Amino acid sequence: MDTPSPSTASTTAHAVGYNDEPSITAAPLRSTDDLAVDTGQLSSLILTTEATATPQRIVESVTSLTSSGILAEGQRMPTVRDLARLLRTSPATVSSAYHALARSGILRSRGRAGTFVLRQSRTHRYDAGDLLAEAPATAPDRPIIDLSKGTPDLSLLPDIRPFLGKLGTRKAFVNSYDGPTILPMLEQILRRNWPYEPEAMTMASGAGDGLAHTMNAFVQPGDFVITEAPEYPLILDMIEAHGAMAFGVPMDGFGMLPDALDRALTMLESQRLAVPHGGHQVSMILLQPRAQNPTGASFSPQRIDALADVLLAHYPNGVGMPLIVEDDHSGDVANAYTTSLAQRLPQHVVHIRSFSKSHGPDLRLAALSGPEDAVEAIIAQRRLGSGWVSRFLQEILYEMLADKEAFHTVTNAPAYLRHPAKDDARAAAASKFGRAYR
Repeated sequence: MDTPSPSTASTTAHAVGYNDEPSITAAPLRSTDDLAVDTGQLSSLILTTEATATPQRIVESVTSLTSSGILAEGQRMPTVRDLARLLRTSPATVSSAYHALARSGILRSRGRAGTFVLRQSRTHRYDAGDLLAEAPATAPDRPIIDLSKGTPDLSLLPDIRPFLGKLGTRKAFVNSYDGPTILPMLEQILRRNWPYEPEAMTMASGAGDGLAHTMNAFVQPGDFVITEAPEYPLILDMIEAHGAMAFGVPMDGFGMLPDALDRALTMLESQRLAVPHGGHQVSMILLQPRAQNPTGASFSPQRIDALADVLLAHYPNGVGMPLIVEDDHSGDVANAYTTSLAQRLPQHVVHIRSFSKSHGPDLRLAALSGPEDAVEAIIAQRRLGSGWVSRFLQEILYEMLADKEAFHTVTNAPAYLRHPAKDDARAAAASKFGRAYR
């Protein structure tokens, strides 16, 4: 996604359980017990700049305290109830923050033993055996990549300055309230490298913006939204904000598991039919077709076919099929070719591709495609706010996509972004969470 910092999250099908058993921690925040965090000191640090302890404030504070070494590896965090009492907030607020911190690799629950701080040292890396393991002895100085950020390497981005001077040199609908939501010349060049031939296209202010507008148009309170497990925390927050319920389906290195999706759809449909007048419906299936955050998995053609077969088995001829939304957040810097379930199910897929990681975060641009009625519904949602995405920015993106040097800069970036430790960690995460949610 385009805004990858840890965020608040509710308890969903993806969440790891926490308990309220008494807990202790190691220094440097000490209580009378040498192994216990002083809950009072911790609560005062969390409330240093805000009078109210929100989940996001707790996440930000604990993340800062661990990175600075004030909270050290192996320390046991206060119980949810103890910290909530001193912060004068609800246990649900603290529990939500703990869940988000666990997903971002700051904390780890060990059941009744408590919730512990994980090592944040730059001399260690994520590995399969545990969340953290020693870095290989053969590469003690290997740079550590923070996979939770999803931030592009600025040195690998095309230089945007040469393209600023080209603004207005072409006939484009810029600086006007009239005109299309996507510049025709930009749409034309995008379609050359799109994974299928879509009915309609428009632009969004980044993948997150496109996803938010799509949810506004198609997700109702009480709906189920099927996602991959594990899932990027911000997506879970967006689902919760719409009053919907996330249902996690396990995955492996090639994406969501078809058998697991089949079981999930069967279970959710049986629950819906068991409720008089019908229960909650599955309104959306959210997928990340390549460079999935946090596992890095990418769909294979065989996996796309298998998932499409499952969906058509549950929804013959596509009748009643949930909208499938593909969040291609990494775009052309991903280590995989672009692909889409729309190759099999074009009338049921909205495909969103961000250009933030490939061409620059401040462009705030993502292209969105889908059936004409779905794209029109999304455009209608945007009219309630900004109306359209800046066509000045669209023109800059067009110039960058049409420029050979910029093209080679972007297409060569994946070779530099490949990292063996990163690939190992992603594969391990996919395997571990896949087993956990079977």
